[in-house]
Amino acid sequence: MGRGDEDGDTGTRESKRRRKAGPELTKKPGAAGEAENATPTPPTPARTLAKEKTVTITDSYQASLDHECLEAQERTEEEDQKLVAAIMQQIRSLMKEILKLKLDRPDQWVNEVEERRIQVLMLMLSFRRLSRVQKVRVRDSREKTAEARQSVDGVTLQLQNLLYEVAHLKKEVRRCLDFQSADQEIDLVPVEQFYVEAPEYISRPADTVEDPHEQRLARLQWELEQRRDQTQLFDKLTQEKEAVAETINEQERKLASLAPRINSILEATRPLQDALDLPIDAKREQQRIVQLLPSPLYTLWVQASSYGEAFDPSIKVEVFGDVDAAKKLIVKEEDSRTENLSESENDQDQQEENLSRKKRNRKSQKMDAEDIDDGLKQILGLHPLFVKINVNTKEGNNVVIAFYYMQTLRIVTAKCSVHLHEKTKSAMTDVISGDTLLNCLFPDDDGQTSPNPANFFQLNRLRINLSDHLTTTGRPYKWAQTLAGLSFSNSKQSCVGGEESQEMAAGAGISGGDTEVVAWQDSAEQMPHTIQAIRRRLQARLALHAQLVNLETVNSTSSIAIPAELLRQHFPGKVCSELKSWRPVTWADYEAAPSTQSLREAQVVTQQHLLFLAIFERKHVRLEALVAVSPDHPSTVPVVALSLLWEGHHQTTNNPQLRHMEKEVNVHWDELVSSRSDRLHLLPLILYRLAVCLDVYTEAYSAHADARGPDAQFHKEKIFFRPARGPDRAFPFKYHPKLGVFSQR
Repeated sequence: MGRGDEDGDTGTRESKRRRKAGPELTKKPGAAGEAENATPTPPTPARTLAKEKTVTITDSYQASLDHECLEAQERTEEEDQKLVAAIMQQIRSLMKEILKLKLDRPDQWVNEVEERRIQVLMLMLSFRRLSRVQKVRVRDSREKTAEARQSVDGVTLQLQNLLYEVAHLKKEVRRCLDFQSADQEIDLVPVEQFYVEAPEYISRPADTVEDPHEQRLARLQWELEQRRDQTQLFDKLTQEKEAVAETINEQERKLASLAPRINSILEATRPLQDALDLPIDAKREQQRIVQLLPSPLYTLWVQASSYGEAFDPSIKVEVFGDVDAAKKLIVKEEDSRTENLSESENDQDQQEENLSRKKRNRKSQKMDAEDIDDGLKQILGLHPLFVKINVNTKEGNNVVIAFYYMQTLRIVTAKCSVHLHEKTKSAMTDVISGDTLLNCLFPDDDGQTSPNPANFFQLNRLRINLSDHLTTTGRPYKWAQTLAGLSFSNSKQSCVGGEESQEMAAGAGISGGDTEVVAWQDSAEQMPHTIQAIRRRLQARLALHAQLVNLETVNSTSSIAIPAELLRQHFPGKVCSELKSWRPVTWADYEAAPSTQSLREAQVVTQQHLLFLAIFERKHVRLEALVAVSPDHPSTVPVVALSLLWEGHHQTTNNPQLRHMEKEVNVHWDELVSSRSDRLHLLPLILYRLAVCLDVYTEAYSAHADARGPDAQFHKEKIFFRPARGPDRAFPFKYHPKLGVFSQR
């Protein structure tokens, strides 16, 4: 151990000894100067000296606190940060100098190290002083926040008290206004009741029982007494009513003055709402706009919001549109309703005159309706407000559905848009487009026609085809009507009423909506099923889109994207037939194919299906498969129509083996899937089975032909015991994965 280290340890021990000595050996710099300049005082007792010393220490501590508060007010946090940075820089430089001195050990290096150590300690004291100043700032901020919160709580409590008082006063006002005084034509009380209730000096039973005239006079006298009592009671209540009216006027004046105060209070609480992430203003604005919605959209908004709050917080429901136009529309409807009410109160002659005027107006409307543009604007007009529902999925994708209300047709339409979390590759057939995503979400509901039967007359009168305007109006799905609480079960009966009722239903301003029924219970029951169906549809369409992108790029069967586990479970290890082409086809091409005639006649395949052509080849054998994918795929399995080019053109009508192959794909598809996740891969599984079936067909046909004599064209690579069996000479298309062999069904 060197001498410098001994001196450093000695200085450390000396500093520890000073700290242990307590406050008696510690003197502040200011106190030392004051002690030198102080005048000598006569000796005092020990208790007096201790008290003065305590007072001096307390005053110094208070002065230090005041000084720190003053520093917190004079400087800002940014300035203190700069001071901290400067002190840190000084400490770093001093520590570097100490390290250099200890390494180099020049003359008097111990003293210099001690001096620099003291400087570092003084800088650390400065750190502590700045820390205390910062704590003073934090304390002041908390005190100010507590004062502001206390003020807001007091104002809120005052507001609640005033609202309670207002509600109580309104209740009392309603009670006073609902009071009903006695009628002037009150009948006399019954005779039995009169003798029971009237005093004897009025009823006088001995004189009035036998004399009807005296009895009537006695009853009138009793009625008079009762009226006088009631009059006194009436005067008393009138005075009370006037007093209450005066109180009401005074309270109304107070309430009128409260409006600006309440607005200022709400404005003052807006920063607090933003800090706590409480969308109170937004909810209040939505509640104000919701009151302007028509009844169907209001039902939809209520049910969707309630379902989201109760079960699915990820669902967001908002109302958009032109609020001013909606207000004007409500005012116009109220004026029209008032006018109709005043007309209904006129006498019979006036009603006949109004009826004739309405007939003339109806004729003029018919003449004006010949203008197609005006008719379109009127009959296809949408309400200014619409409801938008955002349905999110676990993967981050969302489906936004906007619901509109057609005022003349009185139906609800829907427009859909899809927003994906990750961008996908484009395919020739867009299956995730919002225009077609919700088609056939439920059976027989493609949104092409109106579910309201009364709309047939309105649209037919103006020769309007609703399906030509779906991009503007949206699609009137049946499930959308159910969510909006609309039911048209009785509208068909209302439309069957002769030529006059049909003309009334066909008027541009009159629809069959008077027969619509708002079914809240049906809407509530349908809401969870619809949300789940939309999410399942988006999941299925995303899987189908990925499969179509894969099929458009494959040039072999092995390139078909199928999970390896499913391949091992359902197919042999080697497949010779190759998928050479996959492309979409039009409905005209599908109709022109002879192999699809039976499917079209049975309406198994319609224009709503997605149509594709898959071509498989094995050497010179060519198999063409027309695949029809249903809109609700994979709930409804794809339908395949086959035709074979090998030693001629074969169809299912003239080739029983080809018909068995088509049956194997279309009927026995359930052997390929065991769960919903497997069912999402149904399309590539069916195509892979077609390739396997083509291998079996060519090998079984070659073996069967060899048995009859001609040379075999394909070597037998699949294991089967009999190439053909039965009167139709069925080929062994059924595969047994556990045994690895094929057999006939």
